Amino acid sequence: MKHPAIVCAVLLPLLFSGCAAYRLGSMLPADVKTVYVPTVINETSEPLIEQDVTRAVLSQVQMDGSLRLADESLADTILEVHITRFWLDPVAYVKGESSTANQYRMSIRASFVLTRRADNSIVAEAPAVNGWYDFDFAGDMTSSKAIALRPAAEDLGRRIVDRIVQYW
Repeated sequence: MKHPAIVCAVLLPLLFSGCAAYRLGSMLPADVKTVYVPTVINETSEPLIEQDVTRAVLSQVQMDGSLRLADESLADTILEVHITRFWLDPVAYVKGESSTANQYRMSIRASFVLTRRADNSIVAEAPAVNGWYDFDFAGDMTSSKAIALRPAAEDLGRRIVDRIVQYW
């Protein structure tokens, strides 16, 4: 090539033109910087799962960094989360015994609404977000479920925060 600098000057903008609309970080509106997260509301018959889900949502908001947690009176937005379904599905069985499961999937479904505190307008919402975790059955179901709840709640929390931040 006789003029590699000219070729590069012409080709580089063409190569990077596909990245022009890409945005790094949050897709939230500019006026949304803080959030208040009240205790998650549990609408299922599974006791106390709202504690782990609340903890997971708070943790995921902090880890993501797009929003800062704030007291209700100071926050730009309020995130209300309702757990609407909790269930277990068998995913693996004991070899040779098609009716005896040894691994389950714990699933938690929730809905959320993120509203501006000032005018109650909706910033983001989702009627159904699922979090899940596969776990081995060991001992009794109560103990196995207790071990699986935290990672299932963390998965749900991550998915909720991802939906909020990427909503736009």
